[in-house]
Amino acid sequence: MKVITKTNRLQKITQIALLNKNTIGFIPTMGALHEGHLTLIQQAQKENNIVIVSIFVNPKQFNSIKDFNRYPQPIEQDKALIRDYADYLFYPSVEGMYPDGFQSSVHVGKLAETLEGEHRPGHFDGMATVVLKLLHMCVPTRTYFGLKDYQQYLIVKQMVKDLNLPIKIVGVPTIREESKLALSSRNQLLSLHDKTSAAQIFSALQNGKELIMGGERDVRTIEKTIKTKLEPISKKIDYVAVRSLSLEAITSVNQDVVILVALYVGDIRLIDNIIVRF
Repeated sequence: MKVITKTNRLQKITQIALLNKNTIGFIPTMGALHEGHLTLIQQAQKENNIVIVSIFVNPKQFNSIKDFNRYPQPIEQDKALIRDYADYLFYPSVEGMYPDGFQSSVHVGKLAETLEGEHRPGHFDGMATVVLKLLHMCVPTRTYFGLKDYQQYLIVKQMVKDLNLPIKIVGVPTIREESKLALSSRNQLLSLHDKTSAAQIFSALQNGKELIMGGERDVRTIEKTIKTKLEPISKKIDYVAVRSLSLEAITSVNQDVVILVALYVGDIRLIDNIIVRF
């Protein structure tokens, strides 16, 4: 695996790869990699000639400097995890991604105005801006996203469609620990006690799914039941939402849905979701 830090160097490599008719699989990350990321990388390895992973902790998608500063950045550990699977690691500086005079940004619209967008204003514009820059640099055939960040996945798919980018966005199911806690870089910040508590998130989601499969159709009832199960482990619940797969608000379940939650366990904000298909 070769480590690249300069954007022009990455672009030269991808241009040569495309001239040689190689397919490129790309996985954008913010580092603190875990088995969930590795699953994305391994799938990309199976489906493409060349695999590129990026690690960039993007300041434009954080809503507080405190959250940005404490985000884990174990770069040597990350390199060791992916060394046998990725061909290239792109590890740029903030100055390299946002040079002096940088002014442009992507506004992603309606999909970004609800759920995470409501609680983290500007987050998705920052995410979409850096992802679009990375897609232009890598020119991938396929780009891989974990479905734990379901709203992010939909937004990137919409952006690629709207801007006519010839890239396939691949959603990969959430990878979980043995406790069923969704793998997340933020899990590293949880205390042992809080990590045990956080394992109850999936149980609450599963309870919601069981209600639906058992015939419950009223969205408010389902959401209230899930929230009641989460309240003992969280000092603050940002949302519990039952939505259509396109994230449209619904009042009754008469189609496939996704149940999404965002909450604080201790001081750490976690998100998770579960898809319910009939």
